[in-house]
Amino acid sequence: MKENFYYSQSSLDTFKRCPKMYEYIYIDGVSGKGGDPQLKKNIDMGTNFHILAERYFNGIKDYFYVKNDQLLEWMTVLEEKYPEDMDFRSEFEIRQNKDEIRLMAKYDLIVIEGDKIKIVDFKTNKNSYKADVVDGDIQTKVYMYLLGENLKRVFPNIKIGNISMEYFQLNYPGNKICIEYNRKKHEENRKILKELIGEIKKNIFFSASKNEEICIKCGFESFCQKQL
Repeated sequence: MKENFYYSQSSLDTFKRCPKMYEYIYIDGVSGKGGDPQLKKNIDMGTNFHILAERYFNGIKDYFYVKNDQLLEWMTVLEEKYPEDMDFRSEFEIRQNKDEIRLMAKYDLIVIEGDKIKIVDFKTNKNSYKADVVDGDIQTKVYMYLLGENLKRVFPNIKIGNISMEYFQLNYPGNKICIEYNRKKHEENRKILKELIGEIKKNIFFSASKNEEICIKCGFESFCQKQL
């Protein structure tokens, strides 16, 4: 792994799911082959939506070439929810190297509403999310901690208790999931992230997951040393 590597919610989540997969991707630089075809299709759809969303927030509404009805439907939902005249930052990136926490995140959308700030993450999954589940997700912890830790530098007029995060589900626009933040959560997240990064750094042997469902879908099953 490169010395200047910045941990992201994706790399940390990969380690939590399967340390061996983390080793393949982030240390060996190997791309998984195969895997679940439907999962790949869903990921591609999500990627295409995020590209269109980024262009929309940059004032480019060129959907004439889009032939996929699902993508067009998602864009209609997005435009109704988030008009172009609001105060926002699209694809906003924050990096930090502080207190042994080298971390980065690129936010789909950050919305500023007076003295409040909201992180918005777009989800195109077919299954709906639950608030109590995503509240404990590593993505929630990384995104809220990193913004909170860098508020004075990037948004100096906003206090940490005025941060929230919304998971906006394009397939379930009425199912609002909004998570509030505070100083207590911030300190808890600092401890969790520091311990997780420390655990990764001290690893010499990265063990494979014992969850067979993860193994089947990961794309490394053809050459992983783990015997199912």
